[in-house]
Amino acid sequence: MIIYILILQTNSKYMGSSCKKCCKGFFSSNNDDRYSYGTLTDPLKTVHDNTCNSKLTNDKSGRKSQKSVKELWTSNVNFDNFNILMLLGRGSFGKVVLAKKKDNKKLYALKILNKSKVKLQNQIDHTMTERALLEKIDHTFIVKLKYAFQTPDKLCFVTEYMPGGELFYHLRKCRFFSEDKTRFYIAEIILGIEYLHQNNCIYRDLKPENILLDKDGHIRLTDFGLSKVTVSKKDDGLAYTICGTPEYLAPEILEGKGYTKSVDWWSLGALLYEMLVGYSPFKPKTKDKRIDIKIYKAPIDYKNYLSVEAKSLIGGLLTLDPIKRLGSGKSDADSIKSHSFFKSLNWNDVENKKLQPPFVPKLASDEDYSNFDKMFTEENPHKETPNKYSFLEHSKYQNFTYDKMDVSLNHKESDKDKEKELDIKDISDIRIIKEVEDDERDRESLS
Repeated sequence: MIIYILILQTNSKYMGSSCKKCCKGFFSSNNDDRYSYGTLTDPLKTVHDNTCNSKLTNDKSGRKSQKSVKELWTSNVNFDNFNILMLLGRGSFGKVVLAKKKDNKKLYALKILNKSKVKLQNQIDHTMTERALLEKIDHTFIVKLKYAFQTPDKLCFVTEYMPGGELFYHLRKCRFFSEDKTRFYIAEIILGIEYLHQNNCIYRDLKPENILLDKDGHIRLTDFGLSKVTVSKKDDGLAYTICGTPEYLAPEILEGKGYTKSVDWWSLGALLYEMLVGYSPFKPKTKDKRIDIKIYKAPIDYKNYLSVEAKSLIGGLLTLDPIKRLGSGKSDADSIKSHSFFKSLNWNDVENKKLQPPFVPKLASDEDYSNFDKMFTEENPHKETPNKYSFLEHSKYQNFTYDKMDVSLNHKESDKDKEKELDIKDISDIRIIKEVEDDERDRESLS
């Protein structure tokens, strides 16, 4: 396999003045999140030249004029609108940075994905599902999307900034939580998942890393890249893709026979146990974190200090048979909310955030990032994740642009695309075939 390399240098061999003018804003030597002026090998020169030439359009006089990359790839919101302050996290497909918008001085979490990595891992559908869901979702305990834009090689989500950091970070510091503290967080999580289920969405990625705390200590669910919407007439209400984080995977996901929303309640049971005990009830036994389905048949190790109500709730959620599992069927979250573990709660107060959070982040300023891991915050936020497939990716994702403050900008890529405006009801139609294709590949990777 031949891998073409982009050598970053100050002097450009192939990029003439017209190219530099055309690509101004993305080919900048002072920002690692965009391209830099560079010397391209011949094959990449052809890719780049063809892309630039395709931007030539006729002006009113009939002469050809060059459109800017900004016009072709983004809306009114792009990298130029933000100052990147701090790295908050890094993942397989990109990173999350703290960014301040220049006009309103507000802080946002900017999630930057590498198109090449998304494409390489067959995550295009998952990424577009997340984009569609974030636009439609509106709930107290779910993070909100503010903007979305793209460049030739990046996909960017701009969401609310949660200065309290990840619940994972705080759980690791405390090792485990008290039942009162756990009850508060689990209750808010239940309402967030209940909302998703009411909108025919299976979350599929509940874990401490995907639970954020706002400035007041309330939770927000985030990261919907693995979520599945089940409303298509072609859909039997089941999902088939084997995906998720091993420690929180329901057994029926690994069986590959199809599963329902109740997998989220299994994940809640695993999370509940971890918050009360300090570790997962189901730990992968191999170095590559593969889970043998037999591990689920082992008895749960209930600690003596757990209350009868806590043990009962954990047992109900971690029931092997999904039909008998607490929260399964039409009752969904109602059967969980009525459990004796929550007898002291008023659910209206939970939903209206009238309960006092057990932990309120101490923030010295709006830009205080002390609730995030220093492993990330001390790193250069402009540093790129190593990527041996970092070739130029010019594929444009239709219907990706989003501006919550200006609805007229959304889905503005073309007249044809306007007829296909994103709707949660349309997502499952797009993904049914993909789900089945992913099933065989994911089953092999996790079996």
